[in-house]
Amino acid sequence: MFWEHGYHATSVQDLMKAAGVQKQSLYCAFGDKRSLFLKCLNLYTKQTLFEIQRMLNEADSAVEGIESVMRFVCQAPDSKNCPPGCLMANTALELGLKDLAVAEEIRRMFRGVEKMLTAAVRKAQAQGKISKNLNCVAIARGLANTISGIRVLEKTGASRQQVRMVVETALAAIQR
Repeated sequence: MFWEHGYHATSVQDLMKAAGVQKQSLYCAFGDKRSLFLKCLNLYTKQTLFEIQRMLNEADSAVEGIESVMRFVCQAPDSKNCPPGCLMANTALELGLKDLAVAEEIRRMFRGVEKMLTAAVRKAQAQGKISKNLNCVAIARGLANTISGIRVLEKTGASRQQVRMVVETALAAIQR
């Protein structure tokens, strides 16, 4: 519900209906809407970071891992069985820094993505697959920002072709 509609547009009644529980059960289990939202953000962060690390680990080389992550990002949301955009990107755009706990969870995920991509870029540079002309952290941040930008493009109705072009350009820019 939060991913599709955002925090403010999701009512407690929406959550009760989606979960198939009564208000008292929802409050007993999670406290309040904000607490449930924070738990959702935390779970989303864990799942997302796990999947990115899995893609990087399963690839035959560091650069192939980066390509896998970036190409996964450009798949249509329905093929990934999820709403358009990214829960974190959507939340960042909706709430910004208004809620410090939410902002910290957003930063935690984005830092995690950057850290994983930095390690992969560093490894690919050592393998001679990515140029050392730029710092590995700068390249990883550029890739992470490309991912965030793609999520915004998805929410605004960009075509799959437009999204693929962004990904392919980002990948071509970093390779030797």
